[in-house]
Amino acid sequence: MFKTGFLAWLAALLLVGLPWLLGAVQPDYRLAQLINELGALDQPGRSLANGTFLLCGAFWMGSVEAVRKQLEPRPMDAWVRFGVIAFAASLIGRMVFPCDLNCPPSGSVTQLVHNSLLWVLYAGAMVAGWRLALAGRLAWLLKIALLVCFVLLQLSFWQRDWWPGLWQRGYELAFAALWVSWVQALLRAERTKA
Repeated sequence: MFKTGFLAWLAALLLVGLPWLLGAVQPDYRLAQLINELGALDQPGRSLANGTFLLCGAFWMGSVEAVRKQLEPRPMDAWVRFGVIAFAASLIGRMVFPCDLNCPPSGSVTQLVHNSLLWVLYAGAMVAGWRLALAGRLAWLLKIALLVCFVLLQLSFWQRDWWPGLWQRGYELAFAALWVSWVQALLRAERTKA
């Protein structure tokens, strides 16, 4: 049980904290910019950013696997599992298919893959977040925040003066909070049964 909770918290903290740290040390980077721009082609320091994306994705994969094992012999909700794995794959994919400098709507082949495949996978957090069985006002507020941030992120990708980085961070924060809340509720239920 400890490992499951630890991995959930660690994955969430890495996802939320590391982009802030990377952005703070990157010259001329503003929080209004997309997180993906930290690993863009021709961006100084992109190796560190891409290593961070890989690390975050790997820990999210590990967190899903730990929860799946914790639930055995019961199956994990297939949509939750798929959504979180897709989200983790999008984080890893940022390294494999980085965006062009400034992450434009069109550009190189990797930019095209980045904008299409990775954004589809990134929506996995939306799918999983809404499928997580959580009760209470806070859970609903987080789910609504997840939805609002995702929609505004899509719009601000085309309207860059709408602060896409802010909505991307909000989306990831809302999902991380939902995931940790759900895992903690799951672990409490498991302890109660024992």
